[in-house]
This record gives sequence, structure tokens and C-alpha cells, in this order.
Amino acid sequence: MKRLCLAAITLLLTHPAVGQELLSGITLGGGTSPACPLIITEVWPGSPAESAGIKAGDLLLEVGGSSVATTEKASEILHSKPEPRVVFRLVRGDTIYTATVERGKFSNALEKAGLKELSMGMIAPVDATETEMQDKMKVISQDRFADRVFPSHYPTNENLYYAGFEVLILKNPSQVVVLGIEDGPASRAGVHWGDTILSVNGVDPRNKSVPELERLFSSKKPSLMSLKIERGSVTTVYAFELAKVAKILRDNGKQIYRGDTLPLGIPEKYLRCFRP
Repeated sequence: MKRLCLAAITLLLTHPAVGQELLSGITLGGGTSPACPLIITEVWPGSPAESAGIKAGDLLLEVGGSSVATTEKASEILHSKPEPRVVFRLVRGDTIYTATVERGKFSNALEKAGLKELSMGMIAPVDATETEMQDKMKVISQDRFADRVFPSHYPTNENLYYAGFEVLILKNPSQVVVLGIEDGPASRAGVHWGDTILSVNGVDPRNKSVPELERLFSSKKPSLMSLKIERGSVTTVYAFELAKVAKILRDNGKQIYRGDTLPLGIPEKYLRCFRP
């Protein structure tokens, strides 16, 4: 789930303090100008927002009877209202409609997504530990960035097959690690964000060029991938079938538009609002 900063400001409205009661399941983007209105960019599966019939791509006009034009204003209203439910006024296509959304706990929405919130405020897989994630943050936050293998997170060719994660190249010392990870083959097999990749199908990925790594981490046809992963002091091998980029994009509510990875469902005339 997760996600990211585009040209438009995005805000996960389901992320206040740990355990706080809130309206869960919506991410917003846009709201930067009259030509780029506030848009629902993501609806969490199983969330109150999904149950209320809200869909990605809907334009948000009002929250609780108050007009909203920015993510900041929407967040302010949602987090200040104590009512157990909130009425949204939205636009889908040419139709204006209202949806009443129940409030729910953030922890419940995370659990349904196979995630949890750590005490440090980070969202992590349910089987991740505090120590594991703290150690990874220390490694990746240092001044070691060298390059990314897939600049837009995904291979730009949607017909390729891959594992479903970004590949980060670090220097001093040379390492290749898992960066952003999607719902896909690797995450379902147990691979975590921040894992160090020791080998891919028996090949050491260190000290290779970006084009070489692109070929190593993707395939033109269905195939198996075996990753030797180091996590802390433990080394594990994960094996799984690669999936087509187009399917992983669709499963994660994303699309590639002119080389950029954007939320799926955004009306075509507003796609330019989300490009860097």
C-alpha cells in the first residue's frame, strides 16, 4: 500500500496516531488547482470507503457538508469530526452522488491488507519485526544511494514478467536491495522491503550495470525466479513464478502513463495532474 509523492500532493487519510479511531481506506491526490481537482486515487479493499461504494477516480467535492478543494482541507475535516460516519459528496463521470462512510480503526484496515503499524510509525508486513525494520532504515537512509533499476518502480514494458518490487543499488559497500514492494509474486512468497539480495537465479547482482540488472530482474516470458535474501543475520532462499507487469499494475491499482506510474482509475483528462 502504500504510496508516494507525485507532482500532485497525495495524502493517506487513514494514517493518524496508532490506534486512533478514524475514517479508513482512502488516498487522495490532486487538489492543486481548479484544473486539477481533488480525486480519490486509492480505495483500500475491505475498507468502509469500499463498502460505501466509493471508487478510485471519483472526484471529491464535500466532506460532512463542507466543500474541500485540497488534501489538507479534507484531512482537517475528517480528523476533526467525532461522528461515527461521514457523508461524502462526489462525482463519477457526469454524475454527482453521496456516500455515507462509517469510521473504522486504522489497525483493522491494515490487518485486512496483511500489514501492521510499528511503534516507529512505519507500515510493515505482519511478519516483520521492529528490529528488522529499524536495521533496514539505518542501512537505506545512509548516503549510499547509487541508482534504481526500474526508475518508475515497474519495468516500462508492461508485457515483461517480474517479481513486483523496486531494486535499489547501494554503494560503499556495493549492495542490491528490495525497495518499494507491491502485492505480487515476491511479497506473497515472503520477501520484505529492505531485504538484501545476494543472488538472483544463482547470479550475484552486485557491480552490474543497470541494463544488466533490468535483464536479471525481468523476463520476456513466464519463468521462475530464485532469490537468495539476507535479512539481518539470516539467509533465506525464496522461489516463485514471475507475473506480467500489466497484471501486477492492475492488481495494485496502478497504470503506466507516458513513462510514469500513476493510480488506476484517474479520468484521462486529469492524468497530467499527477505527472512529475
